[in-house]
Amino acid sequence: MVFETFPEFVNNVYFGSTISQYLVFSGIIIGSALAAKILYFFIKKYGTIIASKTQNQFDDLIIEAIEKPLTFFGFIIGLNIGYQFLTPNADFITNNFGAAIEALILLDLMWLALRLIDGFIEHIIIPLSAKTESKLDDQLVPILRKVAKVAVVVIAFLLILSNFGVDVLPLIAGLGIGGLAIAFAAQKTVEDVFGGLSIFVSKPFIVGDSIKVAGVEGTVESVGIRYTRIRDWDNRLNIIPNAKVAQAEILNITSEPARRISVTLGMSYSTSFEKIQEAIRLLKEIVKKHPDTDHDEIRAVFKEYGGSALNIWFAYHIKNQDRKFEVMSEINLEIKKQFEKAKIDFAFPPQGSYPETAKKK
Repeated sequence: MVFETFPEFVNNVYFGSTISQYLVFSGIIIGSALAAKILYFFIKKYGTIIASKTQNQFDDLIIEAIEKPLTFFGFIIGLNIGYQFLTPNADFITNNFGAAIEALILLDLMWLALRLIDGFIEHIIIPLSAKTESKLDDQLVPILRKVAKVAVVVIAFLLILSNFGVDVLPLIAGLGIGGLAIAFAAQKTVEDVFGGLSIFVSKPFIVGDSIKVAGVEGTVESVGIRYTRIRDWDNRLNIIPNAKVAQAEILNITSEPARRISVTLGMSYSTSFEKIQEAIRLLKEIVKKHPDTDHDEIRAVFKEYGGSALNIWFAYHIKNQDRKFEVMSEINLEIKKQFEKAKIDFAFPPQGSYPETAKKK
């Protein structure tokens, strides 16, 4: 009899096993867990030395991830060994203990996988996304983490059910049908999500760029999972579904080396030949004197005889796009000032172009 020198109560039987057997069972579990802890101590001590000599972080990631799952695995081994010292009288325990051990191993592997996912994202994905200019990848990282974790948990859950004899095929089929129903109901949402992924992969623009898309021109404030938010030049926030953005033609204004401005100025028909030549010369000089314009890209030509004016076509490029509107205003004011000084008259618009209220007055 085990522990014959101990008090008689250790030989009392509960659920088919004596207290002494339960003590041995508990001691083996604790000893196995401690052995696993000691094993991890040596793995970390010597593994860190080896990992420090490598360029990648995968080995550091693995060493960090296995700590708690390894201890739990030691507990499972102790549980399996210690069980051999028990004599349970319950058929339910006897018949299902092996499946329970396998389920615990699956849970431990799931735990390890979840820790590896967290470590991979923290040590690999996040540092990589921090190096990019796009903010979209920063927004996608938490979603990537959740999707990966949910997939691991679902797979582990199905394997555990299968291990206990549950037919998981109907469950998988039900999940598939339910998934199809949800996908059909959320078709637009799915399209927008994939549109966001398309923007993330192709990177036609980044947050802060000035773009023109889907009839909206302005600055990109954010690119979310479903929507792209653009602040237009009237300071209005435009929220456009990513699917629409991904399918539309995108003009990235920021990527242009300089912003081209094109203007048609109408001179009155009484303007002389000499004054038209002077107007062209003044336009070129005004742009050349401005520090935020490209002095090599200036066009000013007598374009046409219009219905009510002699039209001069005028084009130039603004280098500093952050001051686009300020530069346009400064040049327009200078044109007005110089033309008045040179006594060059702009043409009045034809009567039909005035608003109805102006006609009545």
